[in-house]
Amino acid sequence: MRDCGLTKTTRNGLGLVCRNAVRLLRKLPGGNWLLGWTDPLHIANRCLRQSLQKSANFAKGWLLDLGCGGLPYRDIFHHVERYIGLDLPANDLADVHGDGMALPVRDEVFHTVLCNQVLEHVPEPSMLMAEMVRVLRPGGVLLLTTPQTWGLHRKPNDFYRYTEYGLRYLAEKRGLEVVEVIPTCGLSATLAQRIADTVVYTEPNRRPPWLELSLSLLMAPVLMTGYGFDKLFGKRGDPLDHVLIARKPDDS
Repeated sequence: MRDCGLTKTTRNGLGLVCRNAVRLLRKLPGGNWLLGWTDPLHIANRCLRQSLQKSANFAKGWLLDLGCGGLPYRDIFHHVERYIGLDLPANDLADVHGDGMALPVRDEVFHTVLCNQVLEHVPEPSMLMAEMVRVLRPGGVLLLTTPQTWGLHRKPNDFYRYTEYGLRYLAEKRGLEVVEVIPTCGLSATLAQRIADTVVYTEPNRRPPWLELSLSLLMAPVLMTGYGFDKLFGKRGDPLDHVLIARKPDDS
């Protein structure tokens, strides 16, 4: 069987070249940093993490990570009193299993609710927002991230994209006071990220591993250039994601 019209010997040779290139990069000063840019999702992950790090000081007390996944940001919130991850039963890493539309938590338990990249997968976002407000204590804070510019993923459970104004509307509709809505990046980074992930991940199941690795290496300069322009010119234009920071009014 041939891949992309290449013989088995040629495919093996190309795979060996790619693997050797990765090994060489690892040995160079800053090699691991450079290899990070071969991740086709590097800008999205990097910008989201940086934005959460800048917002982490709003978190306190008991924190609920709603839709916690693999708990990728737990280390950022090491200062909170207690960190509880909640997700669907299929996630063995979650501390609590439940549905965000009907949280198995009593009213006003948490000082902080963290919700990362979940809102776009919920068919009734206003109901999820209401549940998060319900479990927040008065004066508590919601930290929520969701995409504005991204391709379809986790199909068919991918329903919405959110502008700053859409997030403000949803939060204020449920009585929250919006502190800030932060774009994670600007248009330059967004364009570079979308080009890279589209090129690498379009029909990935039909590609041999050596081709995907080659494309990831080729897209690294695209990602670095887009991110660099973003740092140079600022977060202008459409971002990949937003971080919503909102507070539940204090009854006192």
